[in-house]
Amino acid sequence: MRTAVVCALLCAATLPGPSAAAYAPQAPPTAGYVAPALPAAADVPHALPAAGYAPAPPAVSVTVAVTDGRDDAEAGKRLDYRITVHNMGPTVVHRARIEQEMPATTTSATAPGATVEGRDVGRQKVIWRSDLPAHDIQVFTATAVLGDRADRTGSAAPGTLRAAATVCVYVAGSFAPTACSGDLDDLPETQADAGAGGGWGWWAAAAAAAALLGPGVVRAVRRRRGAAPH
Repeated sequence: MRTAVVCALLCAATLPGPSAAAYAPQAPPTAGYVAPALPAAADVPHALPAAGYAPAPPAVSVTVAVTDGRDDAEAGKRLDYRITVHNMGPTVVHRARIEQEMPATTTSATAPGATVEGRDVGRQKVIWRSDLPAHDIQVFTATAVLGDRADRTGSAAPGTLRAAATVCVYVAGSFAPTACSGDLDDLPETQADAGAGGGWGWWAAAAAAAALLGPGVVRAVRRRRGAAPH
């Protein structure tokens, strides 16, 4: 036991201890000292995208405007529409669908390069399909011939009923439009309105006739009374 203790003491005495330099204060860095640079961000490894990953496509930015260059319309008139579609985005829009709903009284519609759906009054629709290049403007034209209004039994003040046409742009086969625009034209009063006013005209004519003939009738009655025997 004593031998083991003595050997342990001798071994500890022979092992080298920490040098004095380890406990000495460190001198500040000299002038011009440059610390080692850290690795650049490009050298830091990043996780690779998962298989099948695709970046999100840029948002579609399309506007549309429609006008026929007038503010009123009537039966038998032809309306010439001009539709302007502007793709303001940085990428092409393939197979865009442009649909125009014609006014409810349309009897016939035509449009170059388009398909006309519906042949009945009030069901006319024009459809174009076209690519829209980036930052480009496309112009489409269509015509509609108006017929008589169906509600000719009611009365309406001028301008309260209108011929309305709407145009919408659809992209990527969506059922929700990306952009829409409309055009309104005032319609004249119906013939029923004129007939309703004719009743007042008859009463006015009767009143005028009574005013003209009234004095003569009174004089004739007075003469007849004067000639009667007493």
